[in-house]
Amino acid sequence: MQILIESLKKKNEILDTLLALNEKQAAVIRAEDNLDEFDALVDRKAEQIALLDKLDTGFETIYQHVRPEVTKHPERYKEQIREIQSLITELTDRSVKVQTTENRNKQGIERYFANARKDLHDSRKSVNVASSYYKSMTNTQYVDPQMINFKQ
Repeated sequence: MQILIESLKKKNEILDTLLALNEKQAAVIRAEDNLDEFDALVDRKAEQIALLDKLDTGFETIYQHVRPEVTKHPERYKEQIREIQSLITELTDRSVKVQTTENRNKQGIERYFANARKDLHDSRKSVNVASSYYKSMTNTQYVDPQMINFKQ
């Protein structure tokens, strides 16, 4: 049972780390200047999520082993069960916070890319207008001969 408790505590720590990384990501998105840092944060979050998945798998495996004993004698494990329930409540709260910040970051990065696409479109449009203006101006310098007598 103690291993289950330690596993849940470690999960809470990982979720705290994910929350901190999400906050850093939000700051990078707001600053709109360093997408390399954003990518690095995504990589760090992926590592944390992989650790969380390993802990989940380990927790399930251990729980399946101790479950028969705990269900037979719940009074022996009353305090540990209470602590596990408390930790699971904390885990759930943190998970909701992580999901909320993830959704905010997703919306922020979508806005960033929409603005970047718009800026790129506006830039291309400006280049095309300037290019057509330049072409039309260079063609006005040359005037076709209009009054030349070709019969001579």
